[in-house]
Amino acid sequence: MERKMEENTVSDVDAGREAGGEDALVGNVNKLIVSPPGYSGTPRKGHLVFDACFESGNLGRVDYISEFEFDLFIRPDTCNPRFRVWFNFTVENVRETQRVIFNVVNFSKTKSLYRDGMSPVVKSTSRPKWQRLPAKNVYYYRCPDHRRNYVMSFAFCFDREDDVYQFAYCYPYTYSRLQHYLASLERRNLPYLQREQLGLSVQQRRLDLLTITNSELKRMAAQASRAKHRSLPLQALSQDHGRPLSNSSKSLAAVVARLERNAASSCMEGEEDLDEDRLAEVGEDADDEDDDMEAEHQRHHHQQQQQHLAVDTDCVPEVAAAVVPRVLYEELVHSYRQQEEEMRRLQQELERTRRQLVQQAKKLKEYGSLLTEVKELRDFNRRLQDVLLMRLGSEPMHDNGTQTIKAEVVEPIVEAQETCREEANTSSSYSPSPRTVYTCNDGKVHLGGGIWVEEEKWHQLQRTQGDSKFTKNLAVMIWGTETLKNRSVTGVATKKKKDALPKPPLSPSKLKIVRECLYDRVSQETADSAEITQRLSKVNKYICEKIMDINKSIKNEERRESKLLIRQTVKMENFTYDGI
Repeated sequence: MERKMEENTVSDVDAGREAGGEDALVGNVNKLIVSPPGYSGTPRKGHLVFDACFESGNLGRVDYISEFEFDLFIRPDTCNPRFRVWFNFTVENVRETQRVIFNVVNFSKTKSLYRDGMSPVVKSTSRPKWQRLPAKNVYYYRCPDHRRNYVMSFAFCFDREDDVYQFAYCYPYTYSRLQHYLASLERRNLPYLQREQLGLSVQQRRLDLLTITNSELKRMAAQASRAKHRSLPLQALSQDHGRPLSNSSKSLAAVVARLERNAASSCMEGEEDLDEDRLAEVGEDADDEDDDMEAEHQRHHHQQQQQHLAVDTDCVPEVAAAVVPRVLYEELVHSYRQQEEEMRRLQQELERTRRQLVQQAKKLKEYGSLLTEVKELRDFNRRLQDVLLMRLGSEPMHDNGTQTIKAEVVEPIVEAQETCREEANTSSSYSPSPRTVYTCNDGKVHLGGGIWVEEEKWHQLQRTQGDSKFTKNLAVMIWGTETLKNRSVTGVATKKKKDALPKPPLSPSKLKIVRECLYDRVSQETADSAEITQRLSKVNKYICEKIMDINKSIKNEERRESKLLIRQTVKMENFTYDGI
């Protein structure tokens, strides 16, 4: 981390920018520490250290733009300064959650796969497997700030301070890796592979020539080579007979050369009679004294030709299988490009649909919150109506027709012990005194305890059949549905639910009024005290059932409203989408 090359400091980079620009990119950066201008001292976390001094590395210069942005200059290809494409470098001394933007500013290609979704690859010391960056974080464009060169910018966020990150144009394949692979193939002694050194590069690196062929072709090439060596005794024979004529030697060399060409091309082309015509042409050029030698060569050629024909049937199918008509190839390429374009279009459509679904989900969430607010406002409105009704009916009317309206009397929340004592007074053993006459005034009936109900509703209540309906309707007339849904009879939490919270109990004085009204009704029907006591003992049960019925109906109403709102929302969204 502390190493620092003097020729690769930030000050030298600035000097190179002014002096030579891209032509000043001589070598790769070596542990280059890029710090803010004017800073001196030990580099801190977040002062990035760039390095490209390794095999297949390429990065010539780094310019500090801001804390989050760096311009990178890549070196051109060897002996070809016009081409600048490849980059491969490492970054270390990063800060956790540090976000950066790297701009490779001197690309030479106008068309790049980065336009079609390709992205650079990255790996780190803790994650040694190469991975591609997200395509949405990569941009390839022509930048006016850099002489209208093509610039590739990509954003990245470092997540581990101790890691060394490596970025590359694509998956690197080094020269050492290639040599190691070729050496492993050469050690296997494969019959169809031959490795030879073609020459050396400018930097004195080995250039290999690989020959990959069929074993039959390799065998026929060896036979042709042996045929060349067998021509030497024929030349000696011609000299022994005292006929060392120049025309004879030339015709013999021509025959041997044509035999080698025929041996190399017979398997690929499948021709059977070419060599006979060529031998006839050679015979016309030769002298009459070479007839014996030509006959010998014709017999030798006839034997080789029979060998070639024996393997010809095996070679032709292989060659036919490897050849593809150009028209068919162009059709396949055109079809592949059409399918690729269709796939790209479908991906864009899928992304657009996904964004629309996300927007609809957000709107549905907003509608849900609005629905909750509407429900709360509705409950608040109902409570206000109950308070107004209680204020208007809390004091009996005077003889002169006037009524004194007092302030709202809020029922106190009685403690559990107090409630139990008052409930004991109003239990089934308590027998209220019968009361057959109720005070009526201005269309209202006074039930006692400052409770007034409308006279018409009271008469309808008297005609109700059954104690259960009578008690439930009377409770609604006294308390109202909004008060009943948030209360309980005793104030004790139910045992059916583990985490149930206790609700405020109903007023004992009003419960006493309900019992007295029911006692008046029952006493008119029967005189049996045991039956009266039994029927009065069910008052609490009837009121509890009424509270449960009210809560159930409220939940059902809320469900219906939610479904209706969701349907309206979906219809509105479909209409908006169709309109667009």
